[in-house]
Amino acid sequence: MDIKELKTSFDEISKQVKKETKGQPVLATLFNTLLSLFKILFELFAEQSKKFEEQNRLIEKLTGQYANKAFDSRKANDETINGRRSEKKKGVNSADKNHDKDIPKEEKAKPQKAFKTEQQVKVIGYNGEELTKEEAEQKIGAVFEGIDGKRYRYTRTLASSVKTEIDITLLEIQYYKLEYEPVDEQGNAVAVSQRQTAVCAKTDYLKKTQVSVSLMSFVLYLWIGLKDPVYRIANALYEYGVNLSKQQIYKDINITACLLMPIFKHMESYIRLEKQIGIDETYHSTRERRLLTKSPPDDRTKSKKHKSQKSKAKTLRTYFYAVIGGKYVCLYYHDPYRDSDIPKEILKKNGLAEDAFVTSDGFYKVLFNLENAEGDEAKELFQHGICWIHVKRYYCILLNYGMDEDGNPCREFEKMKWEQDLKDAQSFVDKISNAFHICNDITARCKQNPSLDIVVLKNRELRPLIEEICADARRIYADITTKKDEEPKRQCSKKLKAAIGYIVNNEAALKTFLDSPYGLMHNNAVESRFRELDILRNSMLASDTFRGADNLALFYSLYKTAQMHGVEFERYMRIAISVMTEHMSEIEFEKDNRGTIIGYKSDSISKEVLESVMPWNLHI
Repeated sequence: MDIKELKTSFDEISKQVKKETKGQPVLATLFNTLLSLFKILFELFAEQSKKFEEQNRLIEKLTGQYANKAFDSRKANDETINGRRSEKKKGVNSADKNHDKDIPKEEKAKPQKAFKTEQQVKVIGYNGEELTKEEAEQKIGAVFEGIDGKRYRYTRTLASSVKTEIDITLLEIQYYKLEYEPVDEQGNAVAVSQRQTAVCAKTDYLKKTQVSVSLMSFVLYLWIGLKDPVYRIANALYEYGVNLSKQQIYKDINITACLLMPIFKHMESYIRLEKQIGIDETYHSTRERRLLTKSPPDDRTKSKKHKSQKSKAKTLRTYFYAVIGGKYVCLYYHDPYRDSDIPKEILKKNGLAEDAFVTSDGFYKVLFNLENAEGDEAKELFQHGICWIHVKRYYCILLNYGMDEDGNPCREFEKMKWEQDLKDAQSFVDKISNAFHICNDITARCKQNPSLDIVVLKNRELRPLIEEICADARRIYADITTKKDEEPKRQCSKKLKAAIGYIVNNEAALKTFLDSPYGLMHNNAVESRFRELDILRNSMLASDTFRGADNLALFYSLYKTAQMHGVEFERYMRIAISVMTEHMSEIEFEKDNRGTIIGYKSDSISKEVLESVMPWNLHI
């Protein structure tokens, strides 16, 4: 009996039951409920039977198409639901590992996006001029005078590497080189002379790969400028026919970082010309464990326990340090340890100006700007001030935590009787905000009228309010803190205690900006330039190793410095990489056993060449 006959019999029985129970309401209600339940079950059973029939038809179809294979319901579901790529439409058995062996390799490697590649052939001459192949053939045997005053003759055309350029359209250029040799006035080859070729970034940059200067500049722009992870960059390039793995991109980025290190070193020397400098640090995540067994350097504080040494997790914390100047540079450094001596040594090494003012947060304590001299006296290296924004932040956190949306104290503060904490916090926020308004007004007036003395104005108009804030903090601090085994005069929350302690413990550094013409009340310049690294630290995939993080610090320095001077980063990278490639012979690299560049040692590039690629000297 099929499902239709069964349903017909059920309908007849239902009618008979309703007829027999017509005069008995209780039984009629009970049987009507049971009949309704059975009706629902029949409908579900009918729907399931329909699906089963469709599945059987699919199995019969696949069995007929692949007569030498056995198909069951599990494999049929696998093909219709879990099929791989377009195979789910074709009915191919994805469990068969050999099903794509017959597909040609050319078809497998075919890019997913159809595009038209423009192919060109160019030949590089003596002075870097680009010639067509026909023009180069005509110059063979021609004699010319070089920049050094000597006479040369072109001898032949040398093949070089094929480079892929990316512009609006994909451009694949096959470069060659014209070889030349020294000759005398009669055009005869000079005895004991070597044939030469021009040094050109378009042919000499990354000789072992197809990556050109413009392609690497584009990759760096995607990675640093647009914050695109490296594996996505590799996938995007593949769609346009550029088959570069992410491992190859990692390797090329590292070589490029070593190549650009002389620019970073020269840029670093401009720290000595900066008058206003901001210092800060942020943590970074790496996945290398090699530093766990190493001890801190001898010059580090012995009592400090570095988080990177203690961590046993898969992800280890390292740190980026920023040295942000007000006029020239934005420099970033990477280190496995968090130590205030690291930026201090950077400033000392580069000879910071005596009247320079360095702003930081409270992590850089009182001794940050001091150096132990002979005897017990300490030498001051620079003027150091602590940011007032960080002071205000403590009280804003307290207000946000302790108040409800309607502005009244929350239940915890009412229960502990901490309402006075909120009043004090609001008072500090108002006074600090007023101090910022006064400071900004003084700065604006001094910019309009350079004859005004900003130090005199800050001490006359701003110092009284700063002294009042510090006096209030000392008064409250005396009430909420006591010696051991004594009760304080006033009970308060931990957040207020931390906020008040921040002012009392850093009072001298918080007032330093008043006595310096370059003193700043805040450290916003550094905080804003760290925001991208803070948000995207986990997606910077090329920086999950220590070497990758070092490279990220270098490129981020060049990116932020170029941005500071209004220079477009991709074009700047093209210029910088080209210039450094042409002077590669003057750079000493660290290489592995296979001759691959893995690090930078030193260079002898002239100051004039490096000065020409500083962002503030470019007009592009």
